[in-house]
Amino acid sequence: MNSIFKTLQQVILIKKEKDSKILNRDELYLAGSADLFDLERRQKEIDTRFTRKF
Repeated sequence: MNSIFKTLQQVILIKKEKDSKILNRDELYLAGSADLFDLERRQKEIDTRFTRKF
């Protein structure tokens, strides 16, 4: 039973790490915007990537 919990804990940690990498990548992408319009366009791109997952 302990091995199941240990495996589950590892899966959760890997998922958290992956999510933080995606968040950092998106923040860097937004930081590279040239102006407010570019920032809004980039934010919409990120939002559509998120909604496509569902």
